[in-house]
Amino acid sequence: MKKKEKDYEYLDTPPEVLERGLRYITRPKSLDRILGKSRITIFLDADIVTRFKETAEKEGIGYQTLINNALRRIVDGEQKEVEKEELKNELLKDKQFLRKLKTELA
Repeated sequence: MKKKEKDYEYLDTPPEVLERGLRYITRPKSLDRILGKSRITIFLDADIVTRFKETAEKEGIGYQTLINNALRRIVDGEQKEVEKEELKNELLKDKQFLRKLKTELA
């Protein structure tokens, strides 16, 4: 019989809690898939967090949302650059496009 994968992970549980028969667990992995988000722990410089919190308070949104949006802009920007380079490389191999470009530039 195929072993079913657990939909949660055990966290480090202090011995005194284990002795009482309890374990710390995370929220279900399926929730991350449903929400399209992942819960992580990350260490950031204090001044960076402070700046995001101040900006978030001014804008009336969560600072974690602001951090996510900043990261999204970076990742999306990098992806667009990769796509532009790929397109340039394709066009430079396309003889028909190059002939048309030559005609337009003349």
